[in-house]
Amino acid sequence: MFEQDYIMRQIHQIIQVLMKLIFKIDSPSPSTEYIKDAETRQIADDMLKNIDIGNIAEAEEMLFSLIQNKTMDNLLAGLVLYSHINEKDDEYLEINHYSRRDAEKSIKRLLSEYGLEHMATLFFHD
Repeated sequence: MFEQDYIMRQIHQIIQVLMKLIFKIDSPSPSTEYIKDAETRQIADDMLKNIDIGNIAEAEEMLFSLIQNKTMDNLLAGLVLYSHINEKDDEYLEINHYSRRDAEKSIKRLLSEYGLEHMATLFFHD
């Protein structure tokens, strides 16, 4: 339990820092409203709906398909997605076959796709 709480805080912190440094957004809970491109915003909204109905894996598949274009809006969509996942409680994640450790690994992958893997090492310690 302590480890999960620690990872939850780390996820929250890295998302907050990246949102502020890259996007100049200071929000405790980022939302899709910050995504400028309408099509990307709609896909991000669909990803969040998938998370809310327990299709976390499908939402991640949508994200990693989306980021093939490597736009900043797509990176923002990824940060919003992981912020939303991080807001779910441990029981919800477990029921849906997901963990905070899975989120940590996926955030590392997302940041790596954008050449930001060094940011992940500042927050996540292996």
